[in-house]
Amino acid sequence: RTDHIVGVHRRLGAREVTACQLSQRVPSTTEFIAAVRRLLDAAPQAMRRTVFLASDDIHAVQAFQEAFPADEPVELCLRSAVRRSDGGVRADGVDNEVHRSACEARDAADALVDALCLSRCQELVCIDSNLAIFAAVMNPNLQLHALNDILPEGWQEAATNCAFGAIHAVYRVAYKPMVFVRSGPSTACELLGARQHGELVHTTGRSLDGWVEIKDGGWMLVDADGVPALGGTHGPLLEPV
Repeated sequence: RTDHIVGVHRRLGAREVTACQLSQRVPSTTEFIAAVRRLLDAAPQAMRRTVFLASDDIHAVQAFQEAFPADEPVELCLRSAVRRSDGGVRADGVDNEVHRSACEARDAADALVDALCLSRCQELVCIDSNLAIFAAVMNPNLQLHALNDILPEGWQEAATNCAFGAIHAVYRVAYKPMVFVRSGPSTACELLGARQHGELVHTTGRSLDGWVEIKDGGWMLVDADGVPALGGTHGPLLEPV
């Protein structure tokens, strides 16, 4: 075989998709592209290198087209007639994704065709999804590269280099009865304890994705509305003092 094909299943980062991940997050499109580049760089240069993208995310498609333009040696393939979404939440409070809209037979057919195409690849970059499982069952030789790290690569540096002006030195626990403290800035990180309503917490100045590091050790979430996996129903957890 003279082709090396890397398949990509990039799901829209909606709340329900995030909640279904063991890592409790959907990696960014940038992380997907970086993973694909690593696999392509490791492939024999004599082979024709191809990326097949299956995605319901309009923005992911645009990012991949920019990362792998037509004039480069890597060929990007995707099905143009598939329905996709730009994300967000609809007026009725439901995630704005294809599979939460009125179902049509063509949507099921699109998912099946994408899954069959992914199963013909040599490698697959994915998250937890039924399509990835189907592709692996159809092709036992398919090498899966699941992006399931709880925190993104380089998160320590990103937390240190955050805009300090947005982080307050002291917060009061606003949510009743308590707010959890975790070992890292994610709901999937180890639970270390909790701070009770009304308690004051002092921060180190480090922050990531709405989480702040506290001087007593651990991380606390400032506002639950910023975490899709929580459904955005809790509101502010900490308030600045």
